[in-house]
Amino acid sequence: MRTIDGTVESSPTGGYLIRFAQTYPTTVEDLWDAITDPARLSRWMAPYEGEFRLGGRWLARYDDGRVFTEGTITACDAPRTFTTTWLAREEQETTITVTVDAVADGAALRLEHDGVGSRDYAPGWHTYLELLELDLAGDVEGTAAFDWDARYAELRGRYPDA
Repeated sequence: MRTIDGTVESSPTGGYLIRFAQTYPTTVEDLWDAITDPARLSRWMAPYEGEFRLGGRWLARYDDGRVFTEGTITACDAPRTFTTTWLAREEQETTITVTVDAVADGAALRLEHDGVGSRDYAPGWHTYLELLELDLAGDVEGTAAFDWDARYAELRGRYPDA
């Protein structure tokens, strides 16, 4: 996997600010579609419902159908950037900002998740970004065989508690 480790720092708003910056060998439009289309998100992250447009509401479900997080798009400039609230069950509301830019070797994605209460979000996002990489490459078999829990457990050591 080409996914580069993210960073975790204390957030000025409380909790942690987690950042990832990745480049993928694809177009801005394809990357934007992969991160905003519920059908594509469902292939590499979780079953999603809703609309990724300004004011749009969305939710994500566990495989058993229970909702684990939901949010509202508070800013959107497609296909370049969006900001959304993220309200996971039994947690405080946080904010995610995603930006997509054209670069010489494809499309760059920057993800910032601000205000999370646990550093454990970092290995989670890292794991999901590895799945996004497989999805963008069209590696259906690799995506299907990916063991999320095992990879997350392996990556936790890269993002230790402060």
